[in-house]
Amino acid sequence: MQIKYVLLILLVTAFGVPSESRTITFKTSVSATKDVIHNQLRMGDPGPEGKALKVNNRYLTLNGQPVIPVMGECHYSRIPRNQWEDVLLKMKACGINIVASYVVWIHHEEVEGHFDWSGNKDLRAFAELCRKHDLWFYPRIGPWVHAEVRNGGTPDWILTNPEIKDRSNDAEYQHYAEGWYKQIGLQLNGLMYKDGGPVIGVQLENEYRRGRGGEAHILWLKNTARKYGFDVPLYTVTGWGNASVPAYEVIPLYGGYPDAPWQTDLNRGTSCDEFEFKPFRDSETIGNEGVQVKKPYVDNNAYPYFTCEVGVGIMNTDHRRLFINSKDGPGIIMSKIGSGSNLPGYYMFAGGTNPHGILTTLEENKEETGYWNTNPVVSYDFQAAIRESGQLNRSYFEVKKLHYFLNEFGDRLAPMEPVFPFEPDELNCALRTDQSSAFLFVSNYCRHNKSGEKKNIQFSAELHNETVTFPSKNTNIPDSAMFIWPVNFKMGVITLRYATVQPMCRVNNTWIFFETPGVDPELCFDAEGISEIKLHNNPVEKTGGNYVVKGIKPGLSARVSITGDDGSEINVIVLDKKEALNGWLLRAKEEKHFFVSDAGLYLNQEKLKAFSTSAAFDIYQLTENGSFNVQSFNVPVQAVKVGVHETKPLDSAKWLISSEGQPPTGKSKLMHRFFLKEFMLNNASDIKSATLTIYVQGTSHVQVNSRWINSNIKANRLNTIDMTGYVQKGENKLLLEFPYQSSQQMFAAKLEVNYFNRDRETIYSDQSWLANDNYRYPSFLTDYNGFKAPKIIEGQRPEYVCDITGITYALMFPDDYPEGLNNLYLEIDYTGNKARVYHDGRLIADDFYNGTTWSTGINRLGFYPAGQILTLEIDPLKDATRVYFDIQGAAEKAKEANVESVRLIPEYKMTFEIKNDRLIRDRIK
Repeated sequence: MQIKYVLLILLVTAFGVPSESRTITFKTSVSATKDVIHNQLRMGDPGPEGKALKVNNRYLTLNGQPVIPVMGECHYSRIPRNQWEDVLLKMKACGINIVASYVVWIHHEEVEGHFDWSGNKDLRAFAELCRKHDLWFYPRIGPWVHAEVRNGGTPDWILTNPEIKDRSNDAEYQHYAEGWYKQIGLQLNGLMYKDGGPVIGVQLENEYRRGRGGEAHILWLKNTARKYGFDVPLYTVTGWGNASVPAYEVIPLYGGYPDAPWQTDLNRGTSCDEFEFKPFRDSETIGNEGVQVKKPYVDNNAYPYFTCEVGVGIMNTDHRRLFINSKDGPGIIMSKIGSGSNLPGYYMFAGGTNPHGILTTLEENKEETGYWNTNPVVSYDFQAAIRESGQLNRSYFEVKKLHYFLNEFGDRLAPMEPVFPFEPDELNCALRTDQSSAFLFVSNYCRHNKSGEKKNIQFSAELHNETVTFPSKNTNIPDSAMFIWPVNFKMGVITLRYATVQPMCRVNNTWIFFETPGVDPELCFDAEGISEIKLHNNPVEKTGGNYVVKGIKPGLSARVSITGDDGSEINVIVLDKKEALNGWLLRAKEEKHFFVSDAGLYLNQEKLKAFSTSAAFDIYQLTENGSFNVQSFNVPVQAVKVGVHETKPLDSAKWLISSEGQPPTGKSKLMHRFFLKEFMLNNASDIKSATLTIYVQGTSHVQVNSRWINSNIKANRLNTIDMTGYVQKGENKLLLEFPYQSSQQMFAAKLEVNYFNRDRETIYSDQSWLANDNYRYPSFLTDYNGFKAPKIIEGQRPEYVCDITGITYALMFPDDYPEGLNNLYLEIDYTGNKARVYHDGRLIADDFYNGTTWSTGINRLGFYPAGQILTLEIDPLKDATRVYFDIQGAAEKAKEANVESVRLIPEYKMTFEIKNDRLIRDRIK
């Protein structure tokens, strides 16, 4: 007996405990199918005949046909105008159909009565560009928007007026809010969908979580928007957290993020709530911490399930430094769509850069405005699908596959209702079905959790007249797998009974699928309607009433050829994982093109543009017969280098003689040498801080605007003196006093003034600092006569230790922007707390360290710093116990400010004409 137990233990140890096979069943007959109810939602003009965009309680229809458009957020006021088109075309190439954008009040009327709709803030031009490229536009007009903007977008002058009750039906607030809506209406006049324009809807307010008590205000906003021209197919509000939704007047939209940067703890986020398939639409994690979602008073059966804020990324805040991987966003959007959502909406899809403020910086921060978070002053990267730099994030390629599926087959999916497993199962899955066909959604993924492989699984879909069990034998579902498998998928006259590969698109008579990594591809076709089926020109045997195709090795050549009884022919291609990520379905007018390339691609009108950080790349082009042509391209390699050297605070200062070593002839040792610097500070913004950095070899005292600063300046070391409150806007006088010394001595100084709008002025000691030797102190009660040019020491500087925390580097750029480039990326590998880049006294880029490489797109700066120096500053993290880091080890590294490498990465570009099955390179620069 004992020997038997030993043998059993050895067998278990060697082979593991055998997993029992199981079938996950979906009983569609017990699903609560909702009737389609038309015309109960009080929306606006649906648009012209033949293009009418209407909404029922379940989905959108375009010209009567169900559609599932994809919406992505992109803020025009956060992107240089000359980069708008590039971003929009990258969005379109990813399958985005609707471009959403907050219209941020404080971006346009920071100063009361002074509206700015110029340059990057030209709302009308942005909307017209959307129309040019056949993209719908969805403005989110507030007045309050959040958007990680100062005051949520409400101008300071509204909040500082005690007569105004913000975000209410207070008459004074309504006066200003109506004026704001009027301005937006004027900008978008004639661009409504009914007029042939791109504006298909409008979001009113944002996160207005006042339940029934807020309905009157939302209704007033809707009526006011209509008053100023917003007669559109859709009126929406955000629906989470006890949102105010006046019945049938607006549609509540939902969302979910992979993490919560607003959390007030430093814990690792491990909740799987946003990744689960479920009928509950709301979220307990979106928005401010502590808001508990109760059963909504809104009848969800009356409204379609749409989203507007699903995050493929999230911002980094001062206290939470997050790293969002490429599966986090796709995992959430999959859960929403599988649970019945018929409009995926992302926030943000394209990152940006906060505009320059007149009076203040325009980011959300705790210190000045009392908001939840402190965000980077400039960067609004959001780890989005399209980064602030313009680069395509890894998540872009993951969601692209899903978007193409929705673009191509949304008409089938939209009417399908979600069904959840008849018995709870550890595998996270759902079925969407119309009772005769279905799509299986599986997501074995949850952020910061190991889901584990699920073994020996089959699925069973009990449809109206039959049960489909698949695959043919039990399979294992790998950890982190996410996929959509079709059931009774119509392909012309042919029916695909099921497949263990995911459909992507159809181009002419070729149907593109892609593999589920770790699962053997299997396609089962109903034999009815098929005369012959081949895999790699080898006939497939019929099994019962089906053709079951196995042994497929995914790749561009993995082609199944099918001939119908009617003589029609179709091809089925199964791409591997990499090819699927690099697949591009692009549309020019009514024609579709499919490519596979590791270069980025998009169509601008009918020209194909390719861009890549590699100087050589291949483009595989799908031909009419279902095969791929491959063409290889290369451009001359550009070696673009940036000069980098560490600097000290006084490197740009002149060293002035503070003591000659003896008093002037006939004078006593009680003489002093005074230095006077008169300067003007005339920035529109108020002064945020002023610091004097000074090195002296003897004793010195500092006076500013006739006020002596009580600061102990130590000799032979670097001193920093806080002069905030001493300097003032307008004229200033800085006076330095040096008593007589018995040896020649020198000093150098730098005065740095920072403004609330992120501008900086720096004044160095130089020839403009006047000097005077005298016994008497100059005073505003006497005079400052007798000052003259100082004596400067050239080439002689004392060695000093810079014990100021933080490091500074000068970055020197090449004189000319290299030809033939699409962009240049400044990549910086550093450690520390926060990094900042200044140009000519203005903060132009910043980053909160999270353990990854910081990349800045030179095109996004709005200028090329030819032959100029940018200043890079990095501070160390003083207290790592108050900051959470996703990446292990990053907190320890953040304690030390250090630069590991700085480099310029060129991104090359080519344009092509598409001629039949060939690409003809455009030689025009």
